[in-house]
Formats: sequence, structure tokens, C-alpha cells
Amino acid sequence: MPTADISEKADALSSVKRAGQIFEKYSVFIRSVIRFHVKSEAEAEDLFQDLFLHLVAKPIPQEVQNVGGYLYRAITQAAKDAFRRIDRYQARIRRYAERNVQAFENCPEKAIMDIDEAKKMFELIERRLPPPQASALTLKYRNGYDTREVAERIGVKPRSVSRYVSVGLKKVVHVFREKQGGNL
Repeated sequence: MPTADISEKADALSSVKRAGQIFEKYSVFIRSVIRFHVKSEAEAEDLFQDLFLHLVAKPIPQEVQNVGGYLYRAITQAAKDAFRRIDRYQARIRRYAERNVQAFENCPEKAIMDIDEAKKMFELIERRLPPPQASALTLKYRNGYDTREVAERIGVKPRSVSRYVSVGLKKVVHVFREKQGGNL
């Protein structure tokens, strides 16, 4: 059975303490640089927290003399990474939408029927399931969020979201079986 190395815990605690000291001393500077790069307050707060976690995981080396310059570069790089991540996500959404538009163009009446059926299904989910399960299913399958994003939206752990989705799907199947007289 592997044992935890006490020196690793001490290193982790010292990394958190060092990051806390840096944020205490440079928080005004950090927030102003982040706001310069990111216009949304929510994105700025996410970047602020991500920078703290980054400094805990990879502390500033002791030999760095210009901590402000180091932080500026780290923030700039984190903002660029965030923009790239958003651009990739939007590109995936565009490609997905283009594929669906092509499918709808080939058979528009089927697309309308599918949209109507999906709308009815989500209305049924919201009426018949407890709010956490209904929210998890709706965000995951109608809005296309992954488990982590759903967890952030409804304020629970990803494991809870997985459980809500699993139980919710079982309940939805049960409801459909009832409505169709067991033919599913």
C-alpha cells in the first residue's frame, strides 16, 4: 500500500502559502492586468482564480527578481490560452450547427417534427423530474454542456451531475414506458 510522503504535503502547503503571499501583495496589480486583457467580469474572476491555482501548482522560482513582470507574462499567457479555448469551442459549435443545418435542409419536415418532439420531451422532463435531475438533463442534452460545465452551472460536484443524469434518464425511460404502454 503506497504511503503519502509528508514532505510532499509540506511542499503543497508552502506552495499555497507562497501563492497567498504573492496574491496579497500583488492583487491590485493582478486584477488590473486581468481586466486589461479580459472585458467580462466573470471571465476576469475565472482567470484570477486560475492564476492562483497555477501559482500553487508551479510556484514562482525563488531566483525571479521581477515578480510583477513574471505575473504579467503569466496573466498574458493565461488570457491567450483562454481565448484560444473559447475560439476552439465556438468553432466546434459552428461545425456542429453546419452539420445539423445540412441534415435539416435534406428533410425539413422531419427536422420540424424532431424539434417539436424534443421540445415536448424537455417539457416532460421539467414537469416529472426533481429540479436537480431536470436541470442536469436539460443542460447536458438540450444545451450541450459537458458534465463539468453542468456542475458549475448548478453548483454541485461533477460526480453529482453524473448521478442526476443517470437517475433522471432511468426515470424518463420509465415515464415513456408508462405513456406508451410498455412499448419502448
